[in-house]
Parts: sequence; C-alpha cells; structure tokens
Amino acid sequence: MARRKEHELYQELIDSKFSFVVRGTRHIDEVYDSVSAKFPHLCDNTYYCSENCNAGNDQPEWKHTVRNAMQRLKSASGPVRFTGKRGFWEFN
Repeated sequence: MARRKEHELYQELIDSKFSFVVRGTRHIDEVYDSVSAKFPHLCDNTYYCSENCNAGNDQPEWKHTVRNAMQRLKSASGPVRFTGKRGFWEFN
C-alpha cells in the first residue's frame, strides 16, 4: 500500500493537471525532474516500488505515482496525452 506521501503527491498532480510542466512533448525524465523540483518534500528516493508491491522494481515509488497520475489525466483533448512513443508525453 502506498504511503500518505505518495497519496498526497498523486492528489497534487491531479489537482494541478501538471500545469507546472513546460508545455509540449516531454520525456518522462523531464517530467520527473519537474515534479521533484515542484514537490521535493513528496518525492522520497529511498522508498522503492519493490517495498510497495510484489511486482515492484528498484525505482522510487513516487515515480510510479507520477505515471499513474499521467495515465488518469491523459485524453485526446486533456492536459496530458501519451504520444505513442515510449517515454514521451505531450502537455497541453
């Protein structure tokens, strides 16, 4: 189960609709950089996905939270859109 910190990050991302990310096509690493700059207190690099779920990996759980929020917000006319190319997202 995700901790309170990840829940708070998710809600901040949903509420902001990633408005702080530079508009245009961005690589996921750029998105992570933007999120960690905006919400450093919610991005814990010591808590890994593998500690949260059975299929987790060695990536910080907050990055998984970012991807989940983008998935929820993505749509053809919404603030976030998947480009079809792995790792690249469009911010409108």
